[in-house]
Amino acid sequence: MDMSFMMVFDIIVGVLGLYLVFIGIKGYKTGEVDPMIVTTEELTRCNDKAGLSKYLMPKTAIFGGFCIIFGIQGLLNDTGKIPFSQAINVAFLIAFLAVWIVFSYFIRKAKQLYIH
Repeated sequence: MDMSFMMVFDIIVGVLGLYLVFIGIKGYKTGEVDPMIVTTEELTRCNDKAGLSKYLMPKTAIFGGFCIIFGIQGLLNDTGKIPFSQAINVAFLIAFLAVWIVFSYFIRKAKQLYIH
């Protein structure tokens, strides 16, 4: 199998998604926020880590789920297992960007609400 750049990128996006789902669920259950999402320095300035976790970690898991979907779609397309049309590929790319922008908004909003 030829490991093109895009296939490697698809795998990275999918694995990142798995990790985000894992830390999202784990963080929500334990009331913690992973330093990959909010830096350790910012967490030291947070007065309500449990509230931050309750607000942000479910959104992290949802974003991770979308990353898994995008990674699988890209990998299926790039390997030729399911060749998607260009319109579908563009739609997935636009959806990925939209979900990423919304998730970034929630991170900024969480920092405004919980980190002082």
